[in-house]
Amino acid sequence: MGNREKIIVALGVMASITSLVIGMARTATISEKIRVKPDYQRLANLLAAKQFTKAERQTYRMMLLALGKDTKYSDPIELNQQDIAKFPCEDLRELEKIWHGYTHGTIHFRNKIMSWQNGQQNLIPAINSRSNSCKIEENINSTALSQ
Repeated sequence: MGNREKIIVALGVMASITSLVIGMARTATISEKIRVKPDYQRLANLLAAKQFTKAERQTYRMMLLALGKDTKYSDPIELNQQDIAKFPCEDLRELEKIWHGYTHGTIHFRNKIMSWQNGQQNLIPAINSRSNSCKIEENINSTALSQ
């Protein structure tokens, strides 16, 4: 085998290794963006057992997951108006339905969001606006009427 063939083989091996490394890096980036679904059953179990403090913490963790925020760190993550505005309607409806159902309408999930914010009154309009745009009241009332 001549020098020319050796160089061609060496370049081919380097290209293969480079392609493999780039592919692995791209796979890691894609897999990190997989959305973890909130555990609604755990929340329902906590509410059924009337463990409201734990249910509130679970709900908050579920909200952070739904928003794609990292829940691994111990530092508290506060929600802001932008977070509330982009909160997925599907998750908002599900949380409200669970809270409403297990507390027989006495505790609403939206009231819990307000109490978590330590008097941040500026979030109340954002919460009400998002609830209206997601048509939460209509959904809860129609669910209650059908039961």
